[in-house]
Amino acid sequence: MMTAGLFVTPAQRGQLPKLHVYIDETGDRGFSARAREKSPFFAMTALMVPAEEEWTVKVAAGGLRALVHSGRPQDVLKPVHWVEHFKAKHPERRVRAAQTLGMVRQAQVVHVIAHKATLNQDHGLLEDGGLFYNYTAQLLLERVAFAAKEWPGGSRLAIVRLGAVKHMDHATSEDYLNRVRQGRVGGGFRTPWSYIKWPPTWHSTERDGIQLADVHAGLLNTALSGKPDDATCARNLLLTAHQLRRSRDGVLLGYGVKVIGHRSFVTERTWWPDLQRARQQ
Repeated sequence: MMTAGLFVTPAQRGQLPKLHVYIDETGDRGFSARAREKSPFFAMTALMVPAEEEWTVKVAAGGLRALVHSGRPQDVLKPVHWVEHFKAKHPERRVRAAQTLGMVRQAQVVHVIAHKATLNQDHGLLEDGGLFYNYTAQLLLERVAFAAKEWPGGSRLAIVRLGAVKHMDHATSEDYLNRVRQGRVGGGFRTPWSYIKWPPTWHSTERDGIQLADVHAGLLNTALSGKPDDATCARNLLLTAHQLRRSRDGVLLGYGVKVIGHRSFVTERTWWPDLQRARQQ
């Protein structure tokens, strides 16, 4: 069980400044031959923005909606979706999207990537798509908790909102994460969970921040869907590389990018050194 001391903090009492966290996913959670071929990975992305900079999230999301709905101004309030509005046939939209995300002030981003072909069989993830989602979310929220505790300028309390997923029982996800937080599920026993307002909640894509998290995840998907020796597929991802969370020593792997499975799925790509070299602004 977790020691009570980890919970006796100002964060638990809501006294810290707030950190808005928006999470969405990309890729398929399935493990059938067809699902593996279509999507060899599943990933979840967290966009973290200080509450006082939330206005930049609204401006960015509003600008992207205006961009993709320019031909139908009556649709300007409809949410943007990477798959629907940023297809490969609109490369200029992808560039504008990445540039817009890169301008969100004081943002930090974390990606947790699960490579299906090299997953640890002991986790039982291959047999249970719900557990696969929950475990990926666990690793992401652990990093969110540390980011909130170690936020530049002082610790913050993270308000976590995840994009609702079709055919997922999020009550089961909340129960799983509660057990992780309480130390009844392996891992996370040193995670400073009290820096996350509990419980996290799931929301529709009407929220501006979740729309931006979806676009961040889309940029990642495009980069990982290219061949390992293709640098162009990550061109837009690199425009947001300065937002990836890093350790105090500038380490990216394990902080802003976490791989479930063999890390070489990501680190042996030709664009990985460029992603590492980018530094937070």
